[in-house]
Amino acid sequence: MNSKIRQLQDEAGNFTAKARAIVDKLKAEGRDFTAQEKTDFDAAMAKASSYLEQIKTLRADEKILADAKGLMAQIGAPVDEKGNRLDGFSGGATKSKGRVGLAGKAGKELASRIAAGMVDGQKALLPAGTAHAGVPLLPEVVELGHPSNTLLDALVALPAPGPTFKALVQRQRDNRAAPVAAGEIKPTSLFGLEEVEVNLEVLAHMSEPTPRYWFEDNDALQVFVQDEMIRGLRDALEGQVLTGDGTRPHLQGILSTSGIQVQAFTTDVARSVRAAITKLEVAGHEDNHVIVLRPEDWEKAETARAEGSGQLEAVADVTQRAQRTLWGIPVVVSNALPLGTGLVIDREAVVVYADAMVDVRWSETVADDFQKNQVRARVESRYAAVVSKPLGVVRVATVATP
Repeated sequence: MNSKIRQLQDEAGNFTAKARAIVDKLKAEGRDFTAQEKTDFDAAMAKASSYLEQIKTLRADEKILADAKGLMAQIGAPVDEKGNRLDGFSGGATKSKGRVGLAGKAGKELASRIAAGMVDGQKALLPAGTAHAGVPLLPEVVELGHPSNTLLDALVALPAPGPTFKALVQRQRDNRAAPVAAGEIKPTSLFGLEEVEVNLEVLAHMSEPTPRYWFEDNDALQVFVQDEMIRGLRDALEGQVLTGDGTRPHLQGILSTSGIQVQAFTTDVARSVRAAITKLEVAGHEDNHVIVLRPEDWEKAETARAEGSGQLEAVADVTQRAQRTLWGIPVVVSNALPLGTGLVIDREAVVVYADAMVDVRWSETVADDFQKNQVRARVESRYAAVVSKPLGVVRVATVATP
């Protein structure tokens, strides 16, 4: 077995074991996740999934090399264990700068096999210039300058039942249960359910034209471009989930949903957020919250000092910021929020619906790309956001109103 694959399997096993240990503890204690345990569980599962995707890619690459070796054997060319020619001729398989190519009929056959065996978009571009790959909805991509926790990771994500479907929204909760004397009429509780029509909307973008040979000379370039574009799609989706105005093709975002609660600014960001938490608890949303703040507002919360002692209130040690929490609740930092605005959300109050896969296509048929030997990528998918429990969301003012 490839040593790299074995290493990835060990890593995936370690994170799977961490997730299993959390679940076993909950079962033994007969309780649900705490907010921190849910965050730790999701992070461990995301890591495990990431390593499994890398294993799938490496195994697919090994299959391509095996196919190449088999094809060269069919045409009578001696090859080594990696499928490279041993007879000194260049008319068959050539390997240079990380690429493998085949000439003539053998090359066409291998190209067709690669096309049929695309896995997660990690294969080289097809000679015809067009490829299609399925990519998971929320892939874990860890790059410098991008936080590992986003709002999309914190919310419920479900596959959409169709391009248009019905969803139930609870805009009210009035529990009127009370003692009732014999023969008296029982009180009626109100749950404020409303059926709404939901439409999946397309989010998409294209890459700039890139010379084809750049991809052939650099094995990592296609994955890099694909990951950057998927990240861009996620950023756009997060912005729509937060601020979409609901006018098609825009999503119905959280801030434009009627019925969400509002918390005015108090003395500072941290105390304003704490007042919002109280509003959620009064409305019956007592656990599993997430806080969303702009970076500058999170800085204010982190650097706020208690009166008298002068100690930092939000953090115990300024040298350790990995556990980003406020009042014991995970904090997500998002540039998509409007200035002066934060959110405190019951994670189960907002649902993001999506197609099962993100569509990634490569083409050289745009404009005059074919003549210039250039290729582009197009990345798209369809999404919808539903605030199913508006009372489970509080919009927080993080600055005083002039």
